[in-house]
Amino acid sequence: MKKNRQFILSTLIVGFLFGGGYLFLDSYKIQTIRAYDQTSHKPAKSDKQTIKKVDVSGEVVEDFDSIQKLNESAEVIAKVEINVSESFQYKNVVFTLSDAKVKQVYKGDVEPENVIKILETGGYKDGTEYTFEGNEVFETGEKAYVYLEKYEGPVAKDAYVIKGVYQGKFLEEEGELLSPNGVAKGLQVNSERQLQLN
Repeated sequence: MKKNRQFILSTLIVGFLFGGGYLFLDSYKIQTIRAYDQTSHKPAKSDKQTIKKVDVSGEVVEDFDSIQKLNESAEVIAKVEINVSESFQYKNVVFTLSDAKVKQVYKGDVEPENVIKILETGGYKDGTEYTFEGNEVFETGEKAYVYLEKYEGPVAKDAYVIKGVYQGKFLEEEGELLSPNGVAKGLQVNSERQLQLN
């Protein structure tokens, strides 16, 4: 009887240890998966204050001081909505490539409802946000009026870039336009009418 009680007690202890160990490992696995998910997702706007920011300054090849000059220079002028944006590193520089659905075309050889790729300098890498002259890259769901030219180079295929690096990008929020940081007075607009589009 005493041996039976010891056997039952030993069995319960071994079972408890194995069961507890399994639950511990299983919860550790869940926490690891959650940690992986949290570090791999692209931060939303509300998360940005929790990550490091690096702002790069530099001279742009083309500088615009008026909407008219921007209109004349652009190959494509369109209103777009960003489907998805993905940041990546190429030769120590962070870029973002966005799939943008064309909502309306004002100039150029693209069709409404088509999806085009827009390449920008900057983005997210290892918990750090990289911006150029304080201008953030596109995020999923954003709407904007963009002045584009075809990109030629090794970083992306079949993509467009924004004229003047960031100068030809006007985000739309609640019916108003936001001008890029650091642009000339002639590019500081707050409505579609001021873009002088036909």
